[in-house]
Amino acid sequence: MGRNRAGVIIIQDDQIALIERKRHDETYYVIPGGGVEENETFNQAAKREALEELGVDVCVKALYTSFQFNGKHFYFTAEITGGEFGNGTGSEYQSSSHKQGTYKAVWIPLDELNELCIYPEAVMSVLVADARRNLTEGNRETEERNDHLSWVGSKDPYLDKPNCTLIGKVWVGRFGGDLTAGQVKNEDGCLIWNGADWELAIVLDAHKSASSAALIIDEFEQNQSYLTNILAKETAEAMMVLPNAILALFQNEAFKQKCRDVEGETACLIAVRKDKYLWWFSVGDCLLFLMHPELESLGESVQNHRSFYEWVGEVNTFDATVPCYSTGTKELRKGNNRILLTTDGLLECPHTNFYLPEQVVAMMKDKSVRKGLQLLLNEIQVKGVRDSTTILAWDQFILEEGTMPSDI
Repeated sequence: MGRNRAGVIIIQDDQIALIERKRHDETYYVIPGGGVEENETFNQAAKREALEELGVDVCVKALYTSFQFNGKHFYFTAEITGGEFGNGTGSEYQSSSHKQGTYKAVWIPLDELNELCIYPEAVMSVLVADARRNLTEGNRETEERNDHLSWVGSKDPYLDKPNCTLIGKVWVGRFGGDLTAGQVKNEDGCLIWNGADWELAIVLDAHKSASSAALIIDEFEQNQSYLTNILAKETAEAMMVLPNAILALFQNEAFKQKCRDVEGETACLIAVRKDKYLWWFSVGDCLLFLMHPELESLGESVQNHRSFYEWVGEVNTFDATVPCYSTGTKELRKGNNRILLTTDGLLECPHTNFYLPEQVVAMMKDKSVRKGLQLLLNEIQVKGVRDSTTILAWDQFILEEGTMPSDI
């Protein structure tokens, strides 16, 4: 097994910090980073590498992207808090061997990234795509983003005002509906956690009140340490243990009693990305997309099915003789995979064809996640959607080939 590695994405004034390497008459650039040492976390490794390679102290902000190739690779956004840029202390700066070439910390304008040879390619493909789209706007929000979001529409309904917010690597699009169409409240909810090599995202679409959505969020928040400890395990173990752990939360008698006491019920869609796998758990009519050219060509972008007679809450499928829900696991494909969860406001917006999955995919295609969400929310606002809409979406780049049939 290869060595795990961690690195930092430091952007200031539309420039990114890189290491310029000249070796054997070749000039190329490397994102600051290196191997994770024994008993060192990925965050700690990223901070150490920034000091050794750039000469600066940093505050690690959030996971930017990750991939798996001869070990796990995690790259974090970071902010310089001290030190002197260019005064790296790493062993590469102390070597007298001409065979090692030269190392130099440099600032490179974002609009020049596509013209240079920069490694790792898996990270650069994401950076270049962002720079080509709207990285400048995105970076202004990077300092504000956190790794966690817990929200219900009864607290901030976003009526008549679409909103896009970045939480870790997950974009959140929210629109409470059109006041002139008769909307007076937002009963959606969502929960987002970001980890080193995983994300957990939940969208909730409640009826009658937002209480049932809040109840599920509270249950997960109370069990956050338990669930994140599972997600921190090796991929095979984590993805085997997690489904039963989450199912047990819903089947717990204490939770079911809380459901009996709550007003209304909610649809619930949970998606977890760990390494190159996506797992989901669905009760109700929210929809999960996995967007990738190979899946699109086969009509496989939608992963779950919408069920209109399943809920959690006052009417609770987990109180039935046999609970009804759907679940599944998907291997992500090589290249960029876009994960999107949505409540039914988007799918049932009048005067649109977003009930056709391919139309949602088309709206998001060849755009940044943020831009795609803004277009979707703007479209349903123009068309006077009454129901609230909550969309969670993010990209995950995979370096390895996906499973292919034996006759190819």
